[in-house]
Amino acid sequence: MSQRIISTVGTSLLTNARRLGFNPDDPPALHALLRQRPQEACAESNALSRLAQAGDELVFLHSDTEEGERCSRVLADFFTERGYRARGERVAGLSYNEKGFVQRGLRRFVRLLAEELREAQRRGLTPSINATGGFKAEIAYATAVGLVFQTPVSYIHEKFGDIVTLPATPIAWDYALFSWYRDFFEWVDAEPRATREVQRRLRAMPDAVALLLDDAEDGHTYLSPLGEAYLEAFKGQQESRRPLRLSASAEKTYRNLDLSAQDRYRQVLERLRLGEGGDWQRSAETVRNGIYKFPKGHTAERVFFSEQDGVLYVLELCGHDDERRYQHLIARIDWDDYDQDAFTELP
Repeated sequence: MSQRIISTVGTSLLTNARRLGFNPDDPPALHALLRQRPQEACAESNALSRLAQAGDELVFLHSDTEEGERCSRVLADFFTERGYRARGERVAGLSYNEKGFVQRGLRRFVRLLAEELREAQRRGLTPSINATGGFKAEIAYATAVGLVFQTPVSYIHEKFGDIVTLPATPIAWDYALFSWYRDFFEWVDAEPRATREVQRRLRAMPDAVALLLDDAEDGHTYLSPLGEAYLEAFKGQQESRRPLRLSASAEKTYRNLDLSAQDRYRQVLERLRLGEGGDWQRSAETVRNGIYKFPKGHTAERVFFSEQDGVLYVLELCGHDDERRYQHLIARIDWDDYDQDAFTELP
């Protein structure tokens, strides 16, 4: 299967051109350097000469600077000449402007990188990230995006002979926070929001929500770059998110819980519908006759459910402190005791 390799782009091509006697301001001279000495020309070509295979697609994400665009354009032209589908993409705001770098540049970088990964997956390409060039913070967030998207990330220094690749890590990220507070995160992300208004809304939300936000000096609050990475990864999870419905009994139990316990159950229910590691059965335990308990082990929150025609039906919620009820459910719970028409759809 062909790859889409997404590369961060720095300016080592210009630095090395000057050192090797080529004019860094002349694109034809830079192109000649790449033809003659691709592994010495720059970190990006050094890595891609080892990573790229016939049929791969190459995307160069470059800074919002003239130097970055020049390097990206020359690299795309060089690899196009060698038979690859190659193009450059400018990241607006990713520049030497210190304020705009974090508030705009890194967030847009994360979003663009995530869009490229998702689009590659839709087209049946294997996505990977070459985080060799660019700003140090850019490389760090490229690595973070690779982790949450379970995409391999490769590095090489222009003086190194070997590539270091972090494999796609099979970590089941917990997206429950984004699922339950999706409207809030999308509201923050839609346009600059006054910090005072954001703080007012945060009073009714878990503290973890605030950890994914940045309060800027301009009086507005934005998603942090890490928050942007999680939100973009969560959007990609929506395609595998299963419908989930609560029985009248489960809904009553939930409504009678305090806010802290409700929040914990929301997270468990979202983990269930997203499927931990892509498959809820890995973390569920069979009770009887198509009824399961989630998650496995001695957990504080227990969910008894059944799957029918792709829909998850939650029959009961039972806390760790109610051992007597838990044992009763283990012994007596039965799908036939529930009216399927009485289940409530969970958004």
